[in-house]
Amino acid sequence: MPLGDGDNDHVSRRPLVLVAVVLLVIGYAGLRTAYHHTKDQRDLADLTRSSPWSRDQLLIPDDVTRAGAVGWLERGGLDIAYPLRTADGRAVPVLWRLRVPHPASGLPDGVDCGSPRLRTCTDLGGGSTLIVTHETDNSDPSIALYRTEGATVRAIEVQGPDPVGVDELTAALTHAHRPSDADLLDLLRHDGYHTDWS
Repeated sequence: MPLGDGDNDHVSRRPLVLVAVVLLVIGYAGLRTAYHHTKDQRDLADLTRSSPWSRDQLLIPDDVTRAGAVGWLERGGLDIAYPLRTADGRAVPVLWRLRVPHPASGLPDGVDCGSPRLRTCTDLGGGSTLIVTHETDNSDPSIALYRTEGATVRAIEVQGPDPVGVDELTAALTHAHRPSDADLLDLLRHDGYHTDWS
């Protein structure tokens, strides 16, 4: 039985409908990608606006992995909590910091070597200071290494009772790199973070 004109129209419209659907899907994917890119850029600007340095001056430790690491950036500098992998395979909680040095001491605000009963400070040379905080009424014992470098102080503090050698602390301070935008978003955009444009 020959096809009528209506059937021919139906057959010839099918490719047009498919093309329209494909174009809609591509357009939606493009808009979605553009929206997420714009949101990421706005979030990044919001999360880094109080930094004392520009984004290209920030550093993060090389051994920070996206799982288990969280960061905070404010006027005093950048703090990153993460598990440091030691040579013997332990994962030790540490706080890695990039801070603004106090003009008088060269150490960050709040770090005071003036009370030997509370802290033992050892100058290791090359701008590095090892600080052992003794147990007090309001703080647990800890060990930290600070390295002053011009307008910044790099620091790493062990957050638990596990011992970490000075060489390993030094390596964690030394092996650092400039973070990508994705690195910063992973570190700074915590669960529950939202803005007016989220």
